[in-house]
Amino acid sequence: MEENKNIPEVPPTENQQTVSPSTAEKRNLISYFKEFLMLFLAVFCGFLAENYRDNQSEIAYAKEYAKSLIKDLENDTVMINGTIEQKLIILKSIDSISELVHQGIAGNMVKGSFYYHSQIVSFSPITIWNDATLIQITQSGNLRYFKNAELVNKISAYYSREGYISGLVESDRTKRNTTLEIKSRILNNYHYKPFSSLLPRKEYEIIDSLMNVLMPLQNSDKDLLNEFANSLENRKFYFTLVISETYPMMKSQAKELILLLKKEYNIK
Repeated sequence: MEENKNIPEVPPTENQQTVSPSTAEKRNLISYFKEFLMLFLAVFCGFLAENYRDNQSEIAYAKEYAKSLIKDLENDTVMINGTIEQKLIILKSIDSISELVHQGIAGNMVKGSFYYHSQIVSFSPITIWNDATLIQITQSGNLRYFKNAELVNKISAYYSREGYISGLVESDRTKRNTTLEIKSRILNNYHYKPFSSLLPRKEYEIIDSLMNVLMPLQNSDKDLLNEFANSLENRKFYFTLVISETYPMMKSQAKELILLLKKEYNIK
């Protein structure tokens, strides 16, 4: 027992120094911070990747809608050209009837051309707009895929003008009904039948003998004929307006939109 008491105490070396509680706590905080930072970076990078994928998807959707809109606009232009052609034919018939009425009709007899022109002015051609793509992207809220504000504004302006033209057509159809009512009182049905199936198209070639043969009218009252001509003059303003201004403007807007869509989405 005494021997043990005489054993000297060995002082601790540097490697045997104990870690204080404050140092251990500091190391734990650093470790937690590193783990938090790694987790944050992982989540943030995932968010960026997801956002990038969504953005690429939206760009892809926008390009597909752009292609579809371009096709619609090209088809609109074809339809507009066809409608202008029909309206020009009708406008010529309006002028022909006005001239015949102004010259006067003697003995209740007219050439077959009067029946022909009376049939042609019965029409009020409309343009069937190709707006399926626009309806789809607006009703589904996918118009947001187009990020270019100028492009969106031009699309809206184009389709707003479609509505304006539809309003003009509806107005002309109301006037056309007056024309039809007067026409039914003037023409003789028996002589009108050969012309009743004709449409305002260039390819029709009426036999000269039919156009020049004299035919009787059902009613050749001067006042009634003048009323007929006046109803056509009221419609002439509409035809002149859309042929010279409205439709050319629509074609110009369509061309501008097509070029803008192709440039924006690199479409050949």
